[in-house]
Amino acid sequence: MAWFTHSSRFTVALALTLGLVANVPAGVQAQLGGSSLNRDIPTEWEFTPPTGESDNPIAINRQGGGTRGPCIKEDRPPIALVPMSVGKTVAEYPTLSWYLPKNTAWGVQLVVKDAQGEEVYATKYAFAHYTGQDSQGDEQQFVVGAPGIMSLTLPQLESSTLPPEVGQEYSWELGLICDYNSPSSYVYVEGKFERVEPDPNLTRRLQQATPEQRVSIYANERLWYDTLNTLVELRRQRPNDPTLKAAWSKLLRSVELDVISEEPVAQGVRTNPN
Repeated sequence: MAWFTHSSRFTVALALTLGLVANVPAGVQAQLGGSSLNRDIPTEWEFTPPTGESDNPIAINRQGGGTRGPCIKEDRPPIALVPMSVGKTVAEYPTLSWYLPKNTAWGVQLVVKDAQGEEVYATKYAFAHYTGQDSQGDEQQFVVGAPGIMSLTLPQLESSTLPPEVGQEYSWELGLICDYNSPSSYVYVEGKFERVEPDPNLTRRLQQATPEQRVSIYANERLWYDTLNTLVELRRQRPNDPTLKAAWSKLLRSVELDVISEEPVAQGVRTNPN
């Protein structure tokens, strides 16, 4: 079980989950054939540059900068699970996912901004840790659930300007806090999303679909965040399912993130408000 804990510095009640963008009923075993699920996931996710940047698009910093933070204990940096474009979602409160390498960080800082660069949400989350030995045999406090795929769902808070508006682009930046008192030690990844309004037909199809069918529907509609997070939840439930493994690998390959396709998906999360 992967754990996040609240620091006494931050007492905001958080809607924090691991990949729970879709509410998948327990015990659902309905499956599509492997070829059907794989067929509906595109080989390449179309690149859509952010509004106003089509003449000179700026690449999204999916990987943790040019240098490795002092708290990262492997060669691979944090990686945002996003396309090199604006990923779309129908979720009122989107779930943001990333790969977290083995590390000893204090926690993460999340900042969400609108298309004008105005901050709409910002907070910090403290990680839970366990005592382990590094490569030299020294004891250190490692982050529970890392290495692996982790996620945060934007919370429903009256004090923030959430939920995101339909038809608007937002950017999110996640900073791995290696040293709480030294912002220069933070390792950042980022992504972009746009919330879109589903038409009544899509809503009806999703309501009638099994979780596997939702993956296909979301992929056909090119709804990146919903496709990813529904598949993450399915992989949490059935990590050894070969059909889901193949679909997961193809989805990450479609945005050139297959380097982390074999990484585990954390099994759960819990919040402990002080």
